[in-house]
Amino acid sequence: MENIGNKKLEHAIKGTTSKAVFHSSGSAGKSKNKEPEVTKSPGKPNIGDKKLAKEFTFTGYDILTDEDFLLQTKKPKRPEVKSTPYTQCYQNACKMLGIRPVNYFIRHLHDKTVILKSHPLGLKGVRAACIALVNNDLVEKIDFEENAFGEEGALCIAEMLKENHTITDVRLAENNIGPQGAIAFSQLLKGGRIIHTLNLSGCGLEDTDSMAISEMIEFSERLRILNISHNGVSEHGAIDIARAIVLNDKLVELDISWNHIRGKGAKAFATGIQKNVGLKDVNLAWNGLARDGAIGLGKALLDNRTLTSLDLTNNRFGMEDIGFIMKGVQQNETLRTLKIGKNPFSPDVAFTILRAIESSEKCALRFLDLKDVVVRTDFVEKLKKIQETRVHPLRIEHGAVVKGAQAPTVDPNGIDWRDPVMRMYKFMQDKGYRVIDLLKRLDKDRSLSVDREEFKAGLIAENIPMTEAQLDEVITKLDTDCDGEVDLGEMMRGEKEFRKKMKARMKKMLEQMKAKESDITLLKLAKLEEL
Repeated sequence: MENIGNKKLEHAIKGTTSKAVFHSSGSAGKSKNKEPEVTKSPGKPNIGDKKLAKEFTFTGYDILTDEDFLLQTKKPKRPEVKSTPYTQCYQNACKMLGIRPVNYFIRHLHDKTVILKSHPLGLKGVRAACIALVNNDLVEKIDFEENAFGEEGALCIAEMLKENHTITDVRLAENNIGPQGAIAFSQLLKGGRIIHTLNLSGCGLEDTDSMAISEMIEFSERLRILNISHNGVSEHGAIDIARAIVLNDKLVELDISWNHIRGKGAKAFATGIQKNVGLKDVNLAWNGLARDGAIGLGKALLDNRTLTSLDLTNNRFGMEDIGFIMKGVQQNETLRTLKIGKNPFSPDVAFTILRAIESSEKCALRFLDLKDVVVRTDFVEKLKKIQETRVHPLRIEHGAVVKGAQAPTVDPNGIDWRDPVMRMYKFMQDKGYRVIDLLKRLDKDRSLSVDREEFKAGLIAENIPMTEAQLDEVITKLDTDCDGEVDLGEMMRGEKEFRKKMKARMKKMLEQMKAKESDITLLKLAKLEEL
């Protein structure tokens, strides 16, 4: 009995014990009978082995004989690729160039889409792929992102596309195609080649390549989507591209984010959007448009009637800058999506934006992106009320929500720059306008009083950085007799209050300066005494 037990344990550990030995009755005579052979199917573990392994494994784990585990880890066989003229052409090209064929490329040569991201192919790899694609009438889209084929590779692709007439979606992002590559694609599109999507993101394009880019836009009647983001286009390049946008009415989507469009370039680009009648989606994020861009885009949104989505994320817009943009948004009836997140907006600015949307009947916004902009609880409550009453649905994505702090102690003689009335008089002071001067500009019928519409239209024409909602608040505060108009007397009283507060502010600042100088003098005297 003891010998039989040891023998069974030895065989079980080795994984060779048969069912006959394991289920023996234990008598010496029976144990000597010949053990029946158990056939094993190739590639699969024996069922008896699996049971024995579970019986004699004291750690609680199945060692090497778990059939389910073996089946899960077994790699599935890839389907064999049939040899076709396309695959043979590619393999012959690789052989000629002395490179190994890319199996993934071979397997997808008969699909509509060929995506080869980050392989990297290099120049020879792209040449071989182009040879295989010249006469291919199945592939409609190629994506060769980040393949390090450089300028010569871009020229190969452009030459291939001259002969191939089925590929209409070309994506070459993160490849430094250089000036010659940009010119090659410009000539390709000018020659009438049908390409509806072209992605040249991160291709190292600079202002010197802007003429080639502008010609792509200006002379191509089939190009619908163009992505030139993450390049080095700045002021001069933006002016060239803006001119092309004015002349093109076929382009639908333009992504020019992560460039350096500022100053005159920002103004020119805004003018291009203003006069364009085809673009629906424009991405200008991460460009640093600042005040120049805000003023131009505000005017563009007043006139443009095709744009449905505008991305202005992280463009250094301040409190006054967003006022210019929102004036355009209030009057635009087609814009559905506006992204202005990651700009330095305070919770007060966010609330003002929300009020501007609420006060406009024409505003058609469905989604507003205020990503990373902190809002207060009153913003959230206001948004819920607007969503309940607004005709169009409105969704807003914003940053953290903070509780509304208690109102700080207000100096009765101090100036609250959040007050629209104070901001209007400050604007007049900066422009050098007297009350009578401004009233004459606004008063068209020479009655020395202006109604609500005359007041708003006149100040908007003067480019005051305030929204219509803020101007309505100015009229409500100045119109003390509630006759719906603002006259000379009411304007003079408002200016008197402004001057009084400005004088008090200057007096306080002088006192603070004197106190600081006195502290410095006392400190110097103390040091002298120590000496």
